[in-house]
Amino acid sequence: MKNILIVALLILVQTGFSQSMVVWVDYHDPVKGKDNDLKEAVADKTKKYNQGAGTFQLYTWEVISGPRQGQLARAGVGPTWADFDNNSVSSEELNYWMKNVDPIIASSSGREYFERVDDASHDQSKPGEKVVGLNIHYVMAPGSDRNHFWKFRSNLATAIRESGEDLSVNVWRSRGGGEQGHVQVSFGFRSMEEYGNFYKVMNKVGDTYHKMFGEDSWDTDLDLLRGTIQMWGARTELIRFLPELSSPPVALQ
Repeated sequence: MKNILIVALLILVQTGFSQSMVVWVDYHDPVKGKDNDLKEAVADKTKKYNQGAGTFQLYTWEVISGPRQGQLARAGVGPTWADFDNNSVSSEELNYWMKNVDPIIASSSGREYFERVDDASHDQSKPGEKVVGLNIHYVMAPGSDRNHFWKFRSNLATAIRESGEDLSVNVWRSRGGGEQGHVQVSFGFRSMEEYGNFYKVMNKVGDTYHKMFGEDSWDTDLDLLRGTIQMWGARTELIRFLPELSSPPVALQ
């Protein structure tokens, strides 16, 4: 993906989908001491089964910070819900995975499906260009006014676009397999150095936000967003895209 991952979901480009893109994500923890072996096995499997036209498209990131550090995040792209009605994974491909990859995995998460929230996203980068991702996982509290959450997220995407800053954000709403109210916000960067300038860029975007939506609107809207989040309902992680373990990058918008 473009910046799906997951980044976020993170690394995909314009394809003219009639609906928002749908993906699933799962995480794989390698057997202790077998990190490189797992990467090599996933790379071999992906090169064999997930490269050509008509094959199921899969993308891989390594989690480099947070509770899942060291795990591989794998994202499968529909790109529509209807595409998941057709099982594009052949028995041969599945058997290959079980024989050559699964024995090197200590544990795997359950699969979670996400749908991209286009109105809250903005990504003009080239496919595969942004290889570092910052994922922010939110869980909204039951009974909270979620309009506050989505107002800020939509306004932020608009402010990024109007500011002219080279910043990519893709917002994904959980549609099955995760906590109710789970939303993943994924920012994409070309390098760790570029990520290091993230907050400087956001300050500039904040200035545009104020000009567009009114003085003090950033602080007001962000406080209202925070009021929708469960206690301890926000966490972050950094991920790095692994192109050699992935299908050719395509696009989100």
